[in-house]
Amino acid sequence: MWKIAVKQAPLVIGVALIVSGGAVGCGLGGTAAKATPIPPEAVSVETIQMSKQSIGDTYLGTVTPYIQTTLAPSASGELSQLNVRAGQTIKAGETLASLDPSTVVPQENAANQANAAVISAQQQYADAQAMYNDNINAQQQISSAQSAVTEQAAALKTAKVNLQKAQLQEQQTLSGSATTPADESALQAVVDADNQALTAAQKQLDVAQSNLTILQQSLATAQAQYGDITEDQVQQAAQAYQDALSHYQSWQQGGYTGTNPYQANMTADQTVYQDLSNGYSTLQQAQQQYNSGTQSVASAQSAVSQAQANLANAKKSVADAAPPASDSNTAQQAKVAVTAAQDSLTQAQAQYDAAVTSLNMAKKIAGDKTQAKQTLDNASSALRQDQVQANADEKTLQVQIQDGKVVSPISGVVQSVGAQVGQQVGPQTTLLTIASTSPIMATVNVPESDIGKFHTGSAINVQVPSLNQTFVGKVLTIHPQLNQTTNQYPVDVTISGKHSQLLPGLQVQTQLTDSGSKKVILVPADAVLSMQSGAEEVFVEQNGVVHSRIVEVGAMSSTQYQITSGLKVGDKIVVQGQNLLSDGDKVKVVSEDGSKAGS
Repeated sequence: MWKIAVKQAPLVIGVALIVSGGAVGCGLGGTAAKATPIPPEAVSVETIQMSKQSIGDTYLGTVTPYIQTTLAPSASGELSQLNVRAGQTIKAGETLASLDPSTVVPQENAANQANAAVISAQQQYADAQAMYNDNINAQQQISSAQSAVTEQAAALKTAKVNLQKAQLQEQQTLSGSATTPADESALQAVVDADNQALTAAQKQLDVAQSNLTILQQSLATAQAQYGDITEDQVQQAAQAYQDALSHYQSWQQGGYTGTNPYQANMTADQTVYQDLSNGYSTLQQAQQQYNSGTQSVASAQSAVSQAQANLANAKKSVADAAPPASDSNTAQQAKVAVTAAQDSLTQAQAQYDAAVTSLNMAKKIAGDKTQAKQTLDNASSALRQDQVQANADEKTLQVQIQDGKVVSPISGVVQSVGAQVGQQVGPQTTLLTIASTSPIMATVNVPESDIGKFHTGSAINVQVPSLNQTFVGKVLTIHPQLNQTTNQYPVDVTISGKHSQLLPGLQVQTQLTDSGSKKVILVPADAVLSMQSGAEEVFVEQNGVVHSRIVEVGAMSSTQYQITSGLKVGDKIVVQGQNLLSDGDKVKVVSEDGSKAGS
């Protein structure tokens, strides 16, 4: 604050001399009146001494927001909610205003339709997957049918060998000829062949039993996972889902707004139906595979038994080296054995042909696997596309909802409100202006000649005249752009602590804090008088007489001036009564350095 003391002109008292009587020398005596002397002015003085620097140059500015921003909704519509007013304190993330929710109805309808499409695609995918699983089961049926063909081929081969042995036995029996070494070799070859057939049948049985063990474990796992699921349960769940889907679609096609009230029931019924359907299909498939494995084991066991019987007969034939008489029971038995072997061969051939037919049928069914796989892939692709569309529509809906809200990005205070509830607003509307209150900042203007004194982090005192308070601060930023009009640089200063009374726009005066030990001459501001020429003047008292002294002033405050030249330590300057003095006036010191100097 600049304080100017105005010097007053000294009071001059004119004394008129009255002359009475005749001329001198006429013999008349006369007495002349004398002027009354002016008494010395009473003054107070202080002795100049060096003092620690406590003041600096003053720089003016205002309290400014650290961050100031304007807010507007990202969408256009009618303002339905305004939750703040000017001057109100807000927090970051707080919803300050909202648009009428009717603006998002089209996006809600699009999202609902996309969700319905996803549900339909999920059902189509589930159906395609069930069909594809059936084809996988057909592939397993091929494997089982191939095993049956192998088994029946072995049985057919055995039946042919048995027929040959029976015919040979009959021939030997009917011919009545003794067994030759060649015959014995042939019979032994039959024994060897039967041994090989038995070994092959036993291996086939081992494979079938191993497969059955695996299939039994799979069936047990499926039963443990899904329990007992009946076809009636699946049908009931399917009917419940269709009913819920019908309600959902009826509401959706009705053009209603908001969330479909049947969506939750429909989604739940769909989940139940899919779980039951998948579980029932898995159980049926595991059971069928297990049954097929059981049949394979039974067939293998039958083949082993047949091979064992054949081997026993072959061994018996070897033992019976001597042929019986043609009319004996042995001969008749030989004929019966041939007939039985022929019947066995016919039956084995029929079983083999049936196994081949079953294998060809299984291959034909499995041939549709490619088409089922393509259907499944198409359903999967459609489901992914519908899910992507549903996600996009949901994101669009959420963005639209968010665009209809005005959320504060910072904590601070509302400076102004640009619209009221019921008005149409949009992205071009300056709806709210907010300013941060932390940290508290002031911006001061520093002349180009003084900018070198400022450094980031320097301590600075901030005085607010309207509040009559001084705060502690520090230099935050020195703007590099010089104002060409004022020849000053803007400097941002942060103020320590929280002070709700420091509102943006308040005028401030700042002074850099001198933390050094420099000592200077400081005098009371009232002791310095401004002359008409612009020079600064003080009065120095010496032996009851004052002398005008021209001084140069450095740093100033509202109460003290720094004197850079014109005074020296030990000088006594007038600090009270100086406004009535002129150079050379006599004075009476009534107070010196704050104490009484005389009466």
